[in-house]
Amino acid sequence: MRNFKYIAIIILTILIWTAFIGYGFMNGFLLKPITSKQTSEAFIEATKKKIDDEFVGNFAMTLIENGKISKHFFYSVDKPVNENTVFPVASISKWITSFGVLKLVEQGKLDLDKPVDYYLTRWHLPESEFDNKKVTVRKLLSHSSGLIDDLGYDGFSPNETLQTIEESLTKASDTEYSDGVAIVGYEPGSKYMYSGAGYTILQLLIEEISGKSFQEYMTQEVLEPLKMENSTFVLTEKPNIQLAQIFRNDGTTRGMNKFTALAAASLFTTSADLSKFLEANISSNPVLSKETIAKMTTPETFINTIGVYGLGPHLYSQNDTKSNIIGHDGSGNNAINTAARIDLKSKSGIIILETGNWNIASSIADEWIFWKAGIADYVVMQRNKSYVLTLLIIGYIIIIALSIFIIRKKNRQRKTTVGNNV
Repeated sequence: MRNFKYIAIIILTILIWTAFIGYGFMNGFLLKPITSKQTSEAFIEATKKKIDDEFVGNFAMTLIENGKISKHFFYSVDKPVNENTVFPVASISKWITSFGVLKLVEQGKLDLDKPVDYYLTRWHLPESEFDNKKVTVRKLLSHSSGLIDDLGYDGFSPNETLQTIEESLTKASDTEYSDGVAIVGYEPGSKYMYSGAGYTILQLLIEEISGKSFQEYMTQEVLEPLKMENSTFVLTEKPNIQLAQIFRNDGTTRGMNKFTALAAASLFTTSADLSKFLEANISSNPVLSKETIAKMTTPETFINTIGVYGLGPHLYSQNDTKSNIIGHDGSGNNAINTAARIDLKSKSGIIILETGNWNIASSIADEWIFWKAGIADYVVMQRNKSYVLTLLIIGYIIIIALSIFIIRKKNRQRKTTVGNNV
């Protein structure tokens, strides 16, 4: 009976320890950041170690502290890069595009909550079992429009003919893993589903309302006012910019792709220019008011109860009240990966542009979020798995060893007591 009691206590202690480790793992307080030092220099050193473990063709990183650039870090296996080297940034394009859309809202030319088809003449959403009138600009910006295109634009090689916007929305030919059809497939507003075609619709919307090409409008209304002088959605419009080499993940290089889906995937920019864009989100700027920025960064789309998208930017704080981190990533096109984050409260941020690796920019940006704000996601958890497992096993060993020691001590004391009584 006494042994059963001891075994029950040991099992209970092991279960409590397991629950504690599991809770600490899921909530982040047992996880280690990429570096324990809170300096830009230390974060860069940790980044260098990560790059050493994986192939990266070229890499440009900018760290921001208190709203100002604190450090740059550049790396390349061939031609050097710097803060003015132009990279394709893929889906970060969407975040910059949202500034152009909301500029039209501020000017009273566009209503966030009117059906988008109300404004379009060159193309319309195809009929489906759902009500297209519920597809609004607000829902397109926040990836809750009901579109099920799953795009993903690969772009076109320099020698290929571009589709028109209308052709691309009807059926995009530069995609490998989806049908490429912009059609409503679930109730608009009911859930989050990322949509590349949604931003191509917004590209068409900008052209219809402004009467200008998307490139012309965005240059005049967003890029030039923010002094993003080395940025463009169409490469031929900036023939003298310093382009980065595009590395594939096998180390070879390829030519620069061009896009029909400019708004969704075609921004070419630099770490210096993107730092100006991040600054526009945390201070007064000539494009959007502070009130509009506040609306952009308010959760519009949720997964469970966690806000994941505003009107353009992704939301990374996971309902944490101590931070307000927004941003966007870009990836694809074997192999581009880019990431930008800014904390609206602390005014710290990170920009990473790279080619040659599918996800190292996003991975390091996620490490930065944990390093800065203690918000852990899959990347941080995966890196800490062996460490946490070691803690778990050490705890088991200590519990079992201590239990054996206590049981033996109790037994000796009992035998001594029995002997003395005899």
